[in-house]
Amino acid sequence: MANKRKLLNDLRGSALRPLFYGCVTGTVCGIVLSLFLVCSRIVFSFSAEIYKMNNMPLVAACVLILSVMCCLLTAVVQTLCAAAKGSGIPLAEARARGMLRVGWLKAAAALIVGSLLAFLAGMPLGSEGPCVGVGGLIGDGIGSAAKKKDGFSRYLVTGGACAGLAAAFNAPLTGLCFAFEEAHRRFSPYILISALSAVIFSVAASQAIFFGLEHVPYLADIGVAHGHAMLSYMQQSPVSGKDLPAVCGIAALCGLVCSGFGIAFNRGTIALGKLFGKIKNPILRLLPAFLLAAVCGLIVPIATGSGEALIEHAFAGMSIGLLFALLAVRFVSTSIASGSGATGGLFIPMIAIGALIGIIAAKACTACGLNAAYVPNIVLLCICAYFAASVRAPITALALSLELTASYVNLLPCLIAITVASVIAELTKTDPLYETMLEKLQAENPIPNAKNMTVTGVVRDGSPIARRRVRNILWPYNTLVIGLKRDGRECVPDGETKLLTGDVLTFSAESVDPDEFMQKLDEYVEVQNN
Repeated sequence: MANKRKLLNDLRGSALRPLFYGCVTGTVCGIVLSLFLVCSRIVFSFSAEIYKMNNMPLVAACVLILSVMCCLLTAVVQTLCAAAKGSGIPLAEARARGMLRVGWLKAAAALIVGSLLAFLAGMPLGSEGPCVGVGGLIGDGIGSAAKKKDGFSRYLVTGGACAGLAAAFNAPLTGLCFAFEEAHRRFSPYILISALSAVIFSVAASQAIFFGLEHVPYLADIGVAHGHAMLSYMQQSPVSGKDLPAVCGIAALCGLVCSGFGIAFNRGTIALGKLFGKIKNPILRLLPAFLLAAVCGLIVPIATGSGEALIEHAFAGMSIGLLFALLAVRFVSTSIASGSGATGGLFIPMIAIGALIGIIAAKACTACGLNAAYVPNIVLLCICAYFAASVRAPITALALSLELTASYVNLLPCLIAITVASVIAELTKTDPLYETMLEKLQAENPIPNAKNMTVTGVVRDGSPIARRRVRNILWPYNTLVIGLKRDGRECVPDGETKLLTGDVLTFSAESVDPDEFMQKLDEYVEVQNN
């Protein structure tokens, strides 16, 4: 009876710890990131107003000078903290998987400052990437402040990253899906508890702050509002029975077309990243992207910024020629901005590109006789298909597409478009965008004195891995459990093997820092040999 009571208390404690710290992480993320999102909207609005005055030569000169100044300051920020390069999502993923360690406060501040500089210059980048990165770093900081070991802190990093994405879009389901499909690409009850609690409290905290700030006239005018769905004006129409075959066929075609664009975007961005990576001077590496954004903004002001305003203007009505021009400009400028390493996210810019493709496709479909009521449906099909082809996270793409419009009537066509786009991208062996960025980040931060190791250890009494399955444990990076001895009998463990106190485990680790690896492994077992 005493053993059963001890086991029950241990299980409750082990479940309550990630729940409690997930709630704390989500609350802090919701407060910090809601304020960051408000600042981002202010900067986006200010930048857009400047570009609208493009008919004045003095303003054009000032815009170019501003872009150069933002470039110089961004170079300084990235020199002081190299982790501020890119969207912030690969950084959060790398930390969640235990691939690298960074100073969380310095990196979070650098991501915020670097992204605001990019937004001020009118770069085609979004705020959601830095939200994910900063959210993950906040989780890391809370783990450090609470003096938690690395294995547990990684759960908080995951929760914070998901909380950041959920707060950025007011999309809790998308944030939750992100934990399994992108951050870890695996399922674990501990990941679920950490992510779910963080997402709930993050969205609650951010929406409470937005509710208070929306009563400020200026903030309300630039779009600060609680309960905001990004594409709420794009209401989906229920598909009638007689139109369902046609809409499903169009969904398959949208998936086909958008997969081509997504594949081209990934390969182009990766190629540009390699090209810009050869430029060691950060100013020279960033300057082409900043100047291109300025020139494009002076010619077509609506082309600046993350793309949120662009989608609304394009959906309201544009000529087919302007739509194609904007698609080309956004496609190229977003690839260059990302490839250069400028700080900012790609989720919203990719949504904007998908929306432009969708609006063009919708015009073609209505010209062929499709009911005009289905135009928003076609646009959404292209958004989710393009996102799925590029990021290769189909469930996240589906959740995001549903929460962007707060509508669920277009579910079957969206599934078809996402499936076709994902399958084609997989068949062409196109690497997922963020996985490629993660590999690049890892290459830029090599492990010193890396070596391969085989280590044996005993699961001690009170170990956090006791009575847990192998697949549910966040092992140190690049570590595999290759052997298990229990009561004198040896076996080969798999993901479903439940570990018990006294089990002798054999680990194989590749390309790890020996001292750091042994320190992390000591959290789980009592090491017997090295």
